Amino acid sequence: MDIEHNKQIVTAFFAHFSAADRPAALALLDDKATWQAMGTEGELPIHGVMDKAAIGELIAMVAATFPAKMALTPKGFTAEGDRVALEMESYGVKANGMVYNNPYHFLVTLADGKITALREYMDTLHVKQVFLDDQ
Repeated sequence: MDIEHNKQIVTAFFAHFSAADRPAALALLDDKATWQAMGTEGELPIHGVMDKAAIGELIAMVAATFPAKMALTPKGFTAEGDRVALEMESYGVKANGMVYNNPYHFLVTLADGKITALREYMDTLHVKQVFLDDQ
């Protein structure tokens, strides 16, 4: 696949993720795809390496947390070969009114038109504050 096509796949994946469209998002993943969220186990609700099934659960958890959806907005791409790096920003409001607005960097690897791996870097303190808030 060419670089532009890879960027389109990554853009579509995150658009489906934002829309909480699990089937469409998961269709863009290789069956052995993984998502590695950088963070320490026990400190964050999302950490370690997730397989495709766990990615589906993540989409459901995010959808349940943000009744009006959580938008993921790409801010810039750098692509080379089978890798797409992108800066992204999230924005969502929990039912209790707490705002989640986090900057990210993702490194996404693709093969044969499918995403094989995602590596996520974000403000882990903000994730902890918003997702572990029981109010």
